[in-house]
Amino acid sequence: MRLPRPLRLPRRGALLPSSLALLSSLALAPAARALDLHGVTVPATAQVGTQRLLLNGVGTRYFLIFKVYVAELYLPQRTRSAADALRMAGPKLMRLVMLRDVSGKELGDKLTEDIQNNVSPTDFAAMITGLARMGGLFAERHELHEGDVVELVETPGHGMQIRINGADAGAPYTEPGFFTNMLKVWLGPRPAESRLKAALLGDAARSD
Repeated sequence: MRLPRPLRLPRRGALLPSSLALLSSLALAPAARALDLHGVTVPATAQVGTQRLLLNGVGTRYFLIFKVYVAELYLPQRTRSAADALRMAGPKLMRLVMLRDVSGKELGDKLTEDIQNNVSPTDFAAMITGLARMGGLFAERHELHEGDVVELVETPGHGMQIRINGADAGAPYTEPGFFTNMLKVWLGPRPAESRLKAALLGDAARSD
């Protein structure tokens, strides 16, 4: 059931623990097949440029009892360490599949807030121009709809590209460390949701 209007995302602390689908131990095997989570097909691999990335983990972002999006993290190598995932060299991909309509502006605002909660003031200041551009991009869309796919694609030497439903949304974000700091929204010391962090790191023991 959809909400009658776009979902308003909560400020920090408003999310309550809810059921979270985590990557099963089978998905950690080299021959892992695609998963299905809330009707979303989650491939075991993703291609960025010429490199094949592996699904590191998948989980669900909730607002109270409502599912907001499925989050998928793809890395060159699987790891259960947030620090290793953040500093790992090579291309990376964070994929968000919307499970309901969401206000574009509030999604952008929430991402910015979560970045500020997880990076140093110096790093945040260096991101201001890019974050303003990103916020404007989401605000211009007004809404992201159920089934929309937002991809944050890191390509070394080219920066971070935002893609929406497979199409590039503006120019790449070339500020040093921009994608790494974005990834801290989910893997940082104060993540958007601790259970989702565990899911993206493949912690099947945290599954409900």
